[in-house]
Amino acid sequence: MTTVATLLAGCTGGTSGGANQPVTGLRLMAPAKPGGGWHQSAQAMQDVLLKEKLATGAQVFNVEGAGGVTGLKQMAGEKDDKLLMIMGQVMVGGILNAKSDKTLKDTTPIAKLTGEALVIVVPAAQTEINLQDFLTTWKQDPKGTVITGGSAGGADQILAGLVADEVGIDPGQVNYVANSGGGEAVAKLLSGEVKAGISGVSEFSEHVKSGKLRAIAVSGDKRSTLLPDTKTLKEQGVPISYLNWRGVVARPGLSDGAKQTLVDMVTKMRNSEAWKQTLKAKDWEDAWATGADFAKFIDEDEARVKKMLAEIGGIK
Repeated sequence: MTTVATLLAGCTGGTSGGANQPVTGLRLMAPAKPGGGWHQSAQAMQDVLLKEKLATGAQVFNVEGAGGVTGLKQMAGEKDDKLLMIMGQVMVGGILNAKSDKTLKDTTPIAKLTGEALVIVVPAAQTEINLQDFLTTWKQDPKGTVITGGSAGGADQILAGLVADEVGIDPGQVNYVANSGGGEAVAKLLSGEVKAGISGVSEFSEHVKSGKLRAIAVSGDKRSTLLPDTKTLKEQGVPISYLNWRGVVARPGLSDGAKQTLVDMVTKMRNSEAWKQTLKAKDWEDAWATGADFAKFIDEDEARVKKMLAEIGGIK
């Protein structure tokens, strides 16, 4: 069975109107440990919002646990109109995996921001030096070939299952070890505790460039500018194209005026030259959608993720 997941829709929306006053007291929640993609996204937003004077005193903080569900539950009870939570497909999968009583319907969608290819890496000291070597080892011993990445039910686990299914490995045999932050995955890779890791390109690229990890494939339609020598899965005979996405949501029950203030702020950030440079530097794709377009995308993506997790045995 060939399953090709394309998760970036060509959505547009939002408005750039509203007052020119910066948002004061803004907080940005990254619902995971430091070091991962959500934390990187929060910091990138903080940098650009402050640089462009779109917000003052923008604070980034972390709430870790359960694929973002711990942070989601906190957000669902918030009363602060000036709080944004970074989220994305990993949280969609985390909600399904945890069978959470709180879902993204308990938030106010603000904007879908970015898409990012994933990269498959192995420790540099490992004997498997390319994708085919790794796949051979994996096929010989699926259970013994431990793969690590982000939260259970998230994009990293989905990609592992899709690749396994494509190359003839029972996805139910995939031995996947989840983590709450990117730093934990790197530690497991460097210690030799696991055979391979999957994460966003920007999360692993510096460790690849330093020689600690070896990148063996990226999941996008084209090679990453951060790792230009690493071939895509498609280039290496595995016909899968897969992108993770991230966005921001606010508390439930937000008034129309408070919602528009946040949408306007994030729209101006997205349209700024500083944000365009951030996308280029991190090799993130612009995946813009706001308002009803973003809410519709979340519903559609939940159905896609639920289907994919069911196919690869990722929902317990």
